Amino acid sequence: MYFPYLYARQSERDALIDVAPHLGGPQKVQPILEPYSPAKDLTKLLDTFRSTGVRAHLVVNPTRGALQTNAAQTSWTTGMAGYVAQPTLITPTMHMFATTTASDVAAFLAAYPNRDVAFVVLGVGLPPKDFATALGTRTARVFVGSAANVTDYRTALTGVPVIALESRFTAVTNALYPAGSPFSLDPRSYSPDGFADFTILDPKPPRYPSGGGGSAGAVAVHMTYQDPASKELRVQHFLSDDRTAGAPPVGVKLLQAIAHIDTEQARTTPGRFRSSPGFRTLHQYRVDGHETNLAKSKHQQLCHHLFTVADAL
Repeated sequence: MYFPYLYARQSERDALIDVAPHLGGPQKVQPILEPYSPAKDLTKLLDTFRSTGVRAHLVVNPTRGALQTNAAQTSWTTGMAGYVAQPTLITPTMHMFATTTASDVAAFLAAYPNRDVAFVVLGVGLPPKDFATALGTRTARVFVGSAANVTDYRTALTGVPVIALESRFTAVTNALYPAGSPFSLDPRSYSPDGFADFTILDPKPPRYPSGGGGSAGAVAVHMTYQDPASKELRVQHFLSDDRTAGAPPVGVKLLQAIAHIDTEQARTTPGRFRSSPGFRTLHQYRVDGHETNLAKSKHQQLCHHLFTVADAL
């Protein structure tokens, strides 16, 4: 099982909607969603998951982005209540903070009796042995980020699936991306507990408010593929030919990068990339000369990544 950690931004939601029918039966990719915006932003995605039989981990105590105030959090909880109540759709997930106490853990468990639950630990906080005591005999899945010691949690939580939440993708200035980079081992080589990471996106939490960026210089498109010999996953980085900020428009630069993808797929290493909805859409952009934007490009790249991992499993 693959657990991609996502911040439920628009491009991520769109990618998940497109790839939902392809996540396997039984399901092979189960996203972890940490919301950053009001509940209404998730309804289309969760309705799609429900209709396609996809299950997700959902952080039910979000505090970042647009959800930093008590009023915003209360509104979000109310808006999501009907979805969270569905065991076949949502695994309630608690974000463990530096201030989280054993009593907080107990209250969370009491709020979701007889349910599969999960915890996300992104930093230092409640000591693992105290967490284990609070968890007791309850079944849970625990995701531990790089700022915490996953070994300590595995030692304390005997018999509990503790999964390292890896930062596998290194975001750099677009012009500095190498031709390719490793992503993960063979997806089938991980333990039955599965593996987790922040996909091909920058693992840093989104800025809020997002603000405006400068004009793009080089534009990069990141395409995941499986090495046919080692079965490892790798990411190939395709850059635009033009790399001067502001000219030509981003849409033109994206078409340049996509042209390199098509050349790779058709002539250099035929069939390297799986025929995902994301790959097919990017290809069609080039065929049609459609000048898209960075958000739509990210949407298709992530869709392709999730499809590729699901297919590799």
